[in-house]
Amino acid sequence: MKAMHSNKSFSVEYSIYVPAGNDTAFVYGLNYTTHQKKLINDAIMAKHSNVEQVGFIDPTGKPELQMAGGEFCGNATRSAAAIYLNGKEGSLKMTVNFKDTINAGVDKKGKAWCEIPLYHGTDVITEKEPGIFIVKMNGMVTVVIQENVAKKYLNDKDDLKATGMKFIHQYNLENSEAVGVMFCEREKGLLKINPIVWVKSINTLFYETACGSGTTAVCMVEAFLNQRSQEVDVLQPSGMIITAKIVYSEGKISKATILGNVETDGKKYSVKIL
Repeated sequence: MKAMHSNKSFSVEYSIYVPAGNDTAFVYGLNYTTHQKKLINDAIMAKHSNVEQVGFIDPTGKPELQMAGGEFCGNATRSAAAIYLNGKEGSLKMTVNFKDTINAGVDKKGKAWCEIPLYHGTDVITEKEPGIFIVKMNGMVTVVIQENVAKKYLNDKDDLKATGMKFIHQYNLENSEAVGVMFCEREKGLLKINPIVWVKSINTLFYETACGSGTTAVCMVEAFLNQRSQEVDVLQPSGMIITAKIVYSEGKISKATILGNVETDGKKYSVKIL
């Protein structure tokens, strides 16, 4: 496909996949400008109020994923792996946003997984105040607010997006590509997250139904505090589970993987971009 001229209208085809409840549109084709990606993102979100993020793939080519906002998204990455593998068991290496090469795949139970690209500086996890941590990952920064602190904010979930933005400003995170704020709680004995996610370049702010990167960040904090590897089932607002596996060795986190269901309605959609 040739890159398109920005002054002409064009149509795009896409499908909608649902990784653990986190509705994601995948546009077929990779050769779009940053501006065109924003237009496509906005057009799809205007048409489907359930879609929380938009990615770009070419199932006929090498495994590659580009996100509309250039952010790293674990749920989109593992969904894309399922698309490239036609939902069959296997693994592959996928290029994400031109910079990361990610191991991803589908396990024998049909669940899709991917590794999370880790940041390897000295300040991967910083405790800002008791119960509030900042976790750096490639393409994403996450504020993790543990249950005891999050309680007071979760009394009014209607205000949670505004509260999330307050934390982003408070910790001067406005220059990050994407920021997640995870308000944690316990439900039925499981750790549950309430994810607020802001993507700078396309200026979207969602109370997401599920968040793979946020799930990873919360479990990285657990590994950091307990000084050992963790495997945690994390309940999402959708009611579904994403499992995070964190490998902790020699005083640092060396690997992080997420795993969970991915579903689709099997339909192809199209939208005209004017």
